Amino acid sequence: MDFQEFFCEKEEDTIELGRSFAKKLKGTEVICLIGDLGAGKTTFVKGLAQGLGIEEGYQVRSPTFTIVNEYPTKKGKLIHVDFYRVDNFDLESFLGEGLIVVEWPRDLSLCDYVLEFYFEKNGRRIVLKKC
Repeated sequence: MDFQEFFCEKEEDTIELGRSFAKKLKGTEVICLIGDLGAGKTTFVKGLAQGLGIEEGYQVRSPTFTIVNEYPTKKGKLIHVDFYRVDNFDLESFLGEGLIVVEWPRDLSLCDYVLEFYFEKNGRRIVLKKC
């Protein structure tokens, strides 16, 4: 498994990481995000959406209570899922419909990439693993 580490001192650094990562994607991958509350997972998705060219009028929000948020982008649909409060969910029904980003994944077997977010003294360390 290939991996890279990044250090993000500010929220804007995390957004920029998402923007630049989006340029490497086809738009049909499954990306799994692991980290404590407030670690930067949704902030990363905001940058990812910007890098994919999210359509005007849409704003990325945490799907903690809605479970799934979908956003149209220039590269296709961005499907943002949050399993924090969910035990049973059929993620496979979304495969092939667009780029899927899962916060709090229960199973990593469908993930093309896993990003782990860690609190550090002066920011966040993010470990990107290609599965």
